[in-house]
Amino acid sequence: MRVQQETIHDFNEKHRRSHADAFAFLKMQLEDQGLSTDDLLTRLMDLQVAIPSWALGAGGTRFGRFSTGGEPGNLDQKIEDVGLLHALTRSAGGISLHIPWDIPQDTEATKELAASFDLIFDAVNSNTFQDQKGQAHSYKFGSLCHASKTERQQAIDHNIEVIQYGRELGSKSITVWLADGSSFPGQLNFRHALERT
Repeated sequence: MRVQQETIHDFNEKHRRSHADAFAFLKMQLEDQGLSTDDLLTRLMDLQVAIPSWALGAGGTRFGRFSTGGEPGNLDQKIEDVGLLHALTRSAGGISLHIPWDIPQDTEATKELAASFDLIFDAVNSNTFQDQKGQAHSYKFGSLCHASKTERQQAIDHNIEVIQYGRELGSKSITVWLADGSSFPGQLNFRHALERT
């Protein structure tokens, strides 16, 4: 959904007077405390928050995922939703994708769509906390610290793939989501796990 800037402007104009009155009172209170409202406004205008793509739907639990109506069904719709947030707030100028859920089918088209909403791609996120369909090895007992070299290599390969998608999209960072660890004392040799990671 695209909201035209003139629609936002018209809405704001209707509420400008009440907003100005409320802000004048807040400004007086802040300045009485020795705070500069100009500095605070500059900081607020500079603030940018990257919206994680998985935050746009109903999410899930450890028992399953329960969809709701209106949630985005694909990467383009997620970009459009973040674009709407950014149009309304001017502080949501980045989207953080989660791979393998958000693999772009056409990287250039995905970049163009994001640019049309004035968005950048922030951190890309890998997923080694959940087994994926068709995955050769399970992360049940860890990924990067798994006792088996094949599981570790699968996790390494996945993170390299995520980095490659990030580079193509212009992302400058990766967030690695791990499921490594243990549930009970003595279940895992921490020193060996650290050495393998």
